[in-house]
Amino acid sequence: MSDVIARDVTDALVQTSLRGVDSHGVRLVPHYIRAIKIGRINPRPKISFTKTAGATGVVDANNGHGIYAGLFAMRKAISLAKKHGVGAVTVTHSTHFGAAGIYALEAAHNNMIGLSFTHSDALVVPYGGTNPVLGTNPIAFAVPCAGEKPVCLDMATSQISWNKLLMHRAFHEPLPYGVAVDANGIETQDSMVANALLPLGGYKGYGLAFMVEVFSSLLTGMPFGSGISHMFPLDKKKRNLGHFMIAINIASFQSVTTFRRRLKQEIEKIRRQKPVLGIDQVLVAGDPEKKMYAKRIKEGIPFTQEQCNEFEMVAKELNISTDIFSHE
Repeated sequence: MSDVIARDVTDALVQTSLRGVDSHGVRLVPHYIRAIKIGRINPRPKISFTKTAGATGVVDANNGHGIYAGLFAMRKAISLAKKHGVGAVTVTHSTHFGAAGIYALEAAHNNMIGLSFTHSDALVVPYGGTNPVLGTNPIAFAVPCAGEKPVCLDMATSQISWNKLLMHRAFHEPLPYGVAVDANGIETQDSMVANALLPLGGYKGYGLAFMVEVFSSLLTGMPFGSGISHMFPLDKKKRNLGHFMIAINIASFQSVTTFRRRLKQEIEKIRRQKPVLGIDQVLVAGDPEKKMYAKRIKEGIPFTQEQCNEFEMVAKELNISTDIFSHE
């Protein structure tokens, strides 16, 4: 893999774990390495960008790493937004792109509003259905704020992500109630028998997932949910995922300084609200991740022994020294 791509992927995974989103962070490194070795991910893709109108374009990821392709596309969208006020870029023939917040935050760090969407293999049952037809189809939204890191909403349209379910399964932990169903479409808390996920908020989450599918599948020309090859178990099939990135230039509408200041004032009003019994503080989107970042940037990213063992196994496969792994 080229240094440029490796650097973007590495930085994105580390930042994701520092923010506490472990399901989409550094724990995915062994999976990505094996996906490259088996041929699913193209380590040296010829990524292309085609401008289709004044403020729009299409990126062909050439089956390269989804994180790099997503960042490449959002940076193109930002460039278009600087000139036209808004930039919208689709990504075709891509692979898993990690946490959707990575790309929305890229826009926010450039004083823009960022929106990012992707679909995935069918893991979520439709409202009232028994068989999965849509992916977890996340939505991310980020805006710059005065005096602190951007406000960022990064959410799956399912109750939880499939990676989070797999984390519960790996530790033989029960699932929260109302997040998954078994093969018969019956709700279950047993992570070992969970066969599909439930949409967030019933029919509303199902509707949002369908919207994301339109952006990521129909608008890009990539396969619809049930036609996408599964992330797990790993095989050689190309996933041909689609993503959609939007950057909105705040300066085209409002003073950036005024926008950031007003946002800070409003979120502080929300945070000062009296919480209900059992809640320490009223938060806004991204606050838990900011708190976790402040903790982990000092203490590091925690690894389980099982994760250390998996990293050691991959390192040995690649003839890389395993002396760097701690067993504390």
